[in-house]
Amino acid sequence: MLKSNKLSIAMLVAGGLLSSTSAVAKPDFYGRFSLGVLNTYDQDEGERVTKIENQASRLGIKGNASLNETINFIYQLETGINPSDSSKPLFSMRNSFIGVEGNFGQFIAGTFDTPLKKAQGKVDLFNDTVFDLSKIASGEVRHQQSLQYQTPSLSGFKAAVNWLPSAKKGVDDGLSVSAGYAVKRFAITVAVDNRVAGDGGVITKKSEPLNTARAVFSVNASETVAIGFLAQYSEGVGRDKSRESAWLTSAAWTIDKVKLKAQLGQGLADRDASGASSDARISQLSLGVDYSIVASTTAFFYMGMSRFEEGAGGTLVKESRNSASAGLGLRYKF
Repeated sequence: MLKSNKLSIAMLVAGGLLSSTSAVAKPDFYGRFSLGVLNTYDQDEGERVTKIENQASRLGIKGNASLNETINFIYQLETGINPSDSSKPLFSMRNSFIGVEGNFGQFIAGTFDTPLKKAQGKVDLFNDTVFDLSKIASGEVRHQQSLQYQTPSLSGFKAAVNWLPSAKKGVDDGLSVSAGYAVKRFAITVAVDNRVAGDGGVITKKSEPLNTARAVFSVNASETVAIGFLAQYSEGVGRDKSRESAWLTSAAWTIDKVKLKAQLGQGLADRDASGASSDARISQLSLGVDYSIVASTTAFFYMGMSRFEEGAGGTLVKESRNSASAGLGLRYKF
């Protein structure tokens, strides 16, 4: 914990030094504070609790410097911050990398989201809440050792290849790739992980590698209405014999400063980690409203229901449990 905190503090200090150095292009210092009050069922406590929810608050610096007429050096240093729970580290590593970019595309190395994770785009309207996509689907991975190439946009088409070296003897490297096409009102992306630790899902072991395929479709039906759909399939590799599928659909309607949101999703496991047949599933329905107070500050409220069945969420076989949750708070971005 101490090591992580020292690293994060050093990152922020470095940002201040860079800002005052004329030899280096001035970086952007950015951040997000998103905190709310959440009422939900706590499985560990066995009862409903009300607590402060930190929704991926963060601080970071990013920038670029011209190396020649066609190539730029780029960098980003980002740390998560957790001001709401003293039992957890205050700082944690987020998307941080260095690289080069130009007409040829972009090469980066460091810690960042895999192409499969980024493929979700803005379809998950309740990201970083109790109704986050990761509650029902695996593949939400930010790998600590990554080397990635991303093509430039070619008439709306873009692809990325991410190599994830294991750095451990006897453990195979991972690979995450994506390809997508986007125009003004329409976007479609397909992505595949090969031997990438899952991080999320119905019953998947997070420490074991998975093969995952994901397809995402989104459309802006009008200037104020956005609709999205995601579907995926994953299976364990090696010791993990699990097999899971998931889908999620969402819709958002913006009316002046108000955004109304609705989302429905489900994760299914037809085989557990041992390879035995399973009927475990998690279903989620969530509704929310965001109110833009000013450009930088948003008030939000959301509520919804999760249903856990057949071994998911701590339930037993032939058992089910419903869990209602509601939260409200503020989000400030700069």
